[in-house]
Amino acid sequence: MLKRPVPHPALGALRLAVTVFLALHVFISAWLVATVDAAYTEGRPSPTEIHSLVAVDKDQTLIDIEIERATSFMLYSLSRDRGVEPVNQTSDAGADASSSSWTSEVDWLSVGRILVMASLMLLVVAEALVVLGIQRGAWYRFGSFMLVLLMFFIVFPTTYVMDLGSQDSTAQNSPGFDLEDSSFAHVTTDSARRVVWIGVELDASFSGYDLGLVAEENRTNVTAAPPLAGTSDAKSFISFESTFSVQYGKNLDVMFVLPLMWYALPGGKSAKVFTNEEE
Repeated sequence: MLKRPVPHPALGALRLAVTVFLALHVFISAWLVATVDAAYTEGRPSPTEIHSLVAVDKDQTLIDIEIERATSFMLYSLSRDRGVEPVNQTSDAGADASSSSWTSEVDWLSVGRILVMASLMLLVVAEALVVLGIQRGAWYRFGSFMLVLLMFFIVFPTTYVMDLGSQDSTAQNSPGFDLEDSSFAHVTTDSARRVVWIGVELDASFSGYDLGLVAEENRTNVTAAPPLAGTSDAKSFISFESTFSVQYGKNLDVMFVLPLMWYALPGGKSAKVFTNEEE
């Protein structure tokens, strides 16, 4: 096991400089990255593929959406009847309107950004207190470090989700999002979640018969039972697969270097200084 260096004020100053550097490095990088890779695997919209990227940093939310082989999807959108009411859809318009008017008043993402920036500043201040030898400075540093992790990994993602719920997000205008608002019969869904490095991935699949592609006089029959293979109504079958990934910024894991640095770079007076003072 490596021997811990002898405490020295220069090491404390170096540790403070590294803390400031890491805090700035994390501050200017992306804090949250979400990606969606989706494809229509069966039906008229296939083989359209959708790739989207959302990156959230200290200033803004960057959104990039790319659609490949979109001709089939465009033809599908033009051919389906959008006047079909979604099956088993219930809503309270008054409640939705009041909820929307209330949540839109708060910019939750801005609140999350402020909290994250404040936690980073507290971390630097706490490290400075340790270097200056302030009593209980190490406890303040540990508490501020845990606060930074809390803000980055729990509070900020929560404010992002709350911000999405308080306004119409870009994802709602993305191809494939309106599947849940369309009228489908005999729907089958499946999902599997797995944890990745500082993030989570979700594999989801969706399939069903789009009543917007079924002749109006046949919709009752298709709703009651799946159409027979080879019939015109069977061509309304749609299958959709997607992988949704939410990961924290690639640079956030450098924060875990700080506890190692506390051990590897001990500040304070060296043993030689203590000896001279005692003499």
